[in-house]
Amino acid sequence: MVSLDLKPVATVNTSTRIIEQFIEMLRTNKLKPGNCLPSEASLAKSLGTSRATIREALSGLKALGVLESIPGKGNFIKKPSVHYELDNIIDAVRSRMTYLEALEARRAIEGEICYLAAKRRTEASLREIKNSLDKCKNIKTVDEFINVDYEFHLALAKASDNRLFIQFIKEALLKLEHPYYNIIRLAEDDSSSVERLFGKSYNNHEAIYEAISKADAPLARKCMIDHLQAAKQKFTEYNEKTLLN
Repeated sequence: MVSLDLKPVATVNTSTRIIEQFIEMLRTNKLKPGNCLPSEASLAKSLGTSRATIREALSGLKALGVLESIPGKGNFIKKPSVHYELDNIIDAVRSRMTYLEALEARRAIEGEICYLAAKRRTEASLREIKNSLDKCKNIKTVDEFINVDYEFHLALAKASDNRLFIQFIKEALLKLEHPYYNIIRLAEDDSSSVERLFGKSYNNHEAIYEAISKADAPLARKCMIDHLQAAKQKFTEYNEKTLLN
């Protein structure tokens, strides 16, 4: 087991700062491919943070392609690939929003999108939402999920008749969701679990559509917030699953 010179981190953006420490140790060869990291409990103690935060940081390292979990053995630094650019990874880590931070923003913005969509929807916008909802029924892969999820949320924004909300979905949604999609891909070998996620997503989307079609603005907002809360819970579950030893 490799011995690491880790420093406690501040509580703001903790997981991101933990990732930065690991990437810097890789850059300076204090960590090398094949090194096994200490246990979650040991890392949490060394860094002065919770095991949940450690899991989030380890998940981020896996998504960045610098860490792999071997069942029954632990978390190991991966051998660099041809496209492995540590300086670029550091820049990406320092500029990225965590998925949980993104969810906070989405709760505020997309809750209001649904509230306004219920008040302002037209027959044409309802048809567009319904068409995108129907595409959610038979999703089989993560790539399909990404496309139809984007279409549905964009249709909601269009129904809100607010150009800034539409622009938010067009420019920010896929970027904000990127960590979530990475985690789903890591867990995609468990097809039954992923298919349950798709089914749950469809049910949530359907509830949002029904509330908007009935012009029930408060319910539409609540359904969206419930949907994003469910996504948060599923993200946490997948996060833990991909890091099981």
